[in-house]
Amino acid sequence: MRTPTGIEQRLLQAQMELLDCPEFTVERSTTGDLGEKFSEAPALFSYLPDWQGVQLSDRLCVGSPRISELANFWHHGQASDTAGLSGEFRVTDLFTALLKHPPDLAWQGSTEDEREFFTQWRVIDDTPLSALGQLAAIRIQPEVDPLEIWYYDMELTSVETRTRQYVPLDLTYTDYMEQLAITKGTLGWQYLFTQGITIGHPDFEDVRNQLTTMLQLFPRLFPDWDYTELTQRLEARL
Repeated sequence: MRTPTGIEQRLLQAQMELLDCPEFTVERSTTGDLGEKFSEAPALFSYLPDWQGVQLSDRLCVGSPRISELANFWHHGQASDTAGLSGEFRVTDLFTALLKHPPDLAWQGSTEDEREFFTQWRVIDDTPLSALGQLAAIRIQPEVDPLEIWYYDMELTSVETRTRQYVPLDLTYTDYMEQLAITKGTLGWQYLFTQGITIGHPDFEDVRNQLTTMLQLFPRLFPDWDYTELTQRLEARL
C-alpha cells in the first residue's frame, strides 16, 4: 500500500483518535482503500461533454484524499446520551463522487432555476446514519475556480427568515477536508463557515450547543489540533 498523502494522514488520524478515545462511542467506522494519486484531473473528464470547461485544478487534485470511503458515526458519552455531542462524516474519492448522479433534492415547490442548480451538485460528504438530511456538495460549473462548496440541511427552513435549505460555504474542497479532519464531523460544524447565519439565534440552539461542547472538549482530548480559528469563528457568529 502506498504512503498516505498529508490530507489522507490527517483524516485517518482523526478517525483513529475517535476510535482510541474512551470518551467516545463509535457506532460505525469504515476505512476503504487508497487509490492512485493524481497530480492532474484524470483524462476521462476531458472526453465527457458535461465536463467541458470545468476547472479541475492541479491543487484540487493534489489536495483530494484518494480513498474509496472513509466513514465514521460517533457520539460522546454513553449510547443513551442522545443529547450530547455527536458527529458523522462519509467521504469518498473525489473523482468517483464527481461521476455519480447529483443528489435528489428538488421537490414539488422547487423552481426551474433551483432544479437546474441541484443538477450541478455532487456529494462530497454526508450523514446517512444520523438521518438528519445534511450533506455537503461541490458545485460543477464551467470556468469557475475554485469550485463552490454548498451545505444542505433539511431543517434550515424551519429557522425564522430562512426560505432555503442550503447555504454556500467559505471553503474550497481542500479546505473542507482539512476542517473535517479537525472537527471530526461534529454535526453542524459547517455553520462556522457560512455568512449571514447567526448561530446565536434561538432556532440554532442545538447547533450552538454542539459546537460549544466540541470546542470545550476537543482541545483537551485532541491536543495535536489547533482550535483557535474555530473558537474565533463561533464567537463571531453568536
